[in-house]
Amino acid sequence: MPVSWYSQETIELDFFKDFVKDGFKVAVAMPNLDELLKDTPTHIFASVWFEWRKTNFYSTHYSELVRLAALYKYGGIYLDSDILVLKPLSSLNSSVGVEDQLAGSSLNGAVMAFRKHSPLIMECLTEFYSTYDDTRLRWNGADLLTRVAKIFLTKESIPNQSLDLKVQPSFIFFPISRHNITSYLVAPTTETEKAQQDALFRKILNESFTFHFWNSLTSALVPEPESLVARFIDNTCIRCSDVL
Repeated sequence: MPVSWYSQETIELDFFKDFVKDGFKVAVAMPNLDELLKDTPTHIFASVWFEWRKTNFYSTHYSELVRLAALYKYGGIYLDSDILVLKPLSSLNSSVGVEDQLAGSSLNGAVMAFRKHSPLIMECLTEFYSTYDDTRLRWNGADLLTRVAKIFLTKESIPNQSLDLKVQPSFIFFPISRHNITSYLVAPTTETEKAQQDALFRKILNESFTFHFWNSLTSALVPEPESLVARFIDNTCIRCSDVL
């Protein structure tokens, strides 16, 4: 069953009540940080929570820690709230995606699928504790995941590393990069542009598992009707709204 982990400031416990009435199995859970982090290297963050939440990037760092701890304790699939699922994710295991196609691109934790007690996720929790920096936004998130993955795949002490980490090409989870997303909120203006977007739409539906809206860049924007982004929303939404 899908579970939405939340902090008190962001989402209400009954947020999905209308979905539940329609028969969808989804719930919101506020994590008990002490219980969730118990028996992990990051347990100390539960005891300093009141001071920690005063730091500039607390909300981002908190969510990054909770996603790692939840994946380690329970296993499953983590999705950012601005991820649109295009096809079943049940075949994914020990998977994380490259952010874009550029050489040297970092990994992105917006989509992660790992088994319970994954060695890689434990390495991430250890790295989070040992190198935590409350002044750097990405250091404890995407940068951490990238650092750990590089080291993890070279550790001879961990058998079958490739089974515990499968790095997916960017097109699998992030078919449109953060650098291009805003241009696809605009409807095509020529027949050539429309044909190109039609082809891209079909390619993404056929090959990609998810579509990332890059909400940090697009939250204040409204996709135009017939734009590529609007087409994906209309194609897959359960409860559609004119307000994003």
